[in-house]
Formats: sequence, C-alpha cells, structure tokens
Amino acid sequence: AADKGHAGAQLCLGGCYRFGEGTPKDHVKAVKYYRLAADQGKARAQARLGECYRWGEGTPEDQVKAAQYFRLAADQGYSGGQHGYAIGLALGQGVPRDDNEAARYYRLAADQGYAPAQCCLAQYYLHGEGGLPKDHDEGVRYHRLAADQNYTPSQLALGSMLIDDEHIPADERALEPALTNARAGARLLARATQSTDPQFEPGRLQALELLRSHADKREVVSVCCIGCGATEVLKQCTRCHTARFCGSACMRLSWRAHKQCCARWAEQG
Repeated sequence: AADKGHAGAQLCLGGCYRFGEGTPKDHVKAVKYYRLAADQGKARAQARLGECYRWGEGTPEDQVKAAQYFRLAADQGYSGGQHGYAIGLALGQGVPRDDNEAARYYRLAADQGYAPAQCCLAQYYLHGEGGLPKDHDEGVRYHRLAADQNYTPSQLALGSMLIDDEHIPADERALEPALTNARAGARLLARATQSTDPQFEPGRLQALELLRSHADKREVVSVCCIGCGATEVLKQCTRCHTARFCGSACMRLSWRAHKQCCARWAEQG
C-alpha cells in the first residue's frame, strides 16, 4: 500500500524503519516514507519528518526545515506538530525565539491532552514565562494532567515539589483530605521509577535518588520500596512496621539509610 501512494501506509512504514519494528532500523528509509506521506499533507508524517530534521536522523540536521514541517503539522491542529513547533520557538531553533508564541502553541497541544506540552506549559506557569503569570496552582495542574498519563518528567517534577513540602492545590486536597505532601510526592516519584522508556532513564534514576534521600520520612517509606521504587507485593519491616521493601536485596541496599530511623519509629509505634 505504501508503494501505491497510501499516505497512512507510508507513515506506518516510516515508523517501522525508524524504530526497527518488524524490520532492521533504517533512518534513511524512514525519512523517505515520512516525506512521501508528508507531501500528501499527512500531519503526523510532517511532525515525524520534523523530528528527523531536528535530530539529524536519516538526513542532515536542519532546524529550519524541522520548524517548517512542524508548522505544517501544527496548522492542521496536530498536537505533536504544535509541541514540536513550540520547542523551536522556545529555543530559537529554525525560527526566531518567541516565548509568548511558544506558550501559545504549547497550550494548543496541551489542551488536546498532549502530555509533553502539558509538562512544558506547567513549567511556564511555575516560572512565569512566555507571557504567562506566575501561577503555582496552574503549574501543578498541568503537571498533574501529564503525570496522570504516566509522563515521567511531570511525575518527577510534581513528585519532587510535593515531597519537599510545597502545597497541594485545594481541589486536589479535597479528593483525599488525609493526603500529605510527602506521601503524594512519594507516589509520583515511585511511578516515575517504573518508567521503561530509554529517553527517560535519567529522570527515572533521579526519582529513585530523591526517594532514597527522603528515607527519613515515614510517609515516604510506607508508600514504596526505597530500594527500587516498587509499589506492589511489598514486605513490611518487622521492627518498625513502617518501611516497605520488595525483597531482601532491596532491604540490604536500603538498610544503612533505614536503620537510623527504624529504632525511633519502633518506639513511637
């Protein structure tokens, strides 16, 4: 179908070559099929081709062409194109830098539920950038929307804010009145540690390090295994009855940090 000019098949085949799905990776062939579909106006193919130009995959890096293809997809309302074009505007890659326009395109994609754009818009609100007012609650809200889609950077950002005792918006507090900041943060960080996406490996390790650095908080160690971040099939420390571990290996790994609190928590009950 791809060789007969079907844009959807060309897009699909381009993805197979790009990611090595069912065929060896071949970025040059990926670009070939993305271009065939993009030239027929397929928005997703235009955005994928923009990514290839941005990262120099299968074609020489060309930020101007990347921005052009992202803009073509964005003008069709495709969220991936809107987000890709927003990144170019935010960084001045292929187009003049314009934080206000970047925020506008991030919002267009975010309002379609596109998690990476929600994460970027959250950061704009938290820092008062892109012509937006500094608004902690709006920043947290957009991070929450992305985190609920298991987007690791937002899980890490929101989890780190909460575990360090920044406030939870009133509407979220109302959903679970007994929820503490530390416990909410630990839940999000634990979810981030379970990411299997290679591009988020640094974030996964950072989330795990944050959990371990808060091993002195009962609300944290009672949520997940401090050794690996797991939240299922956990065993309770038989002395303090607070800390959870997934097994003996993680218990040994975490014992040095945990023993400082274990006796005190056991006395407190």
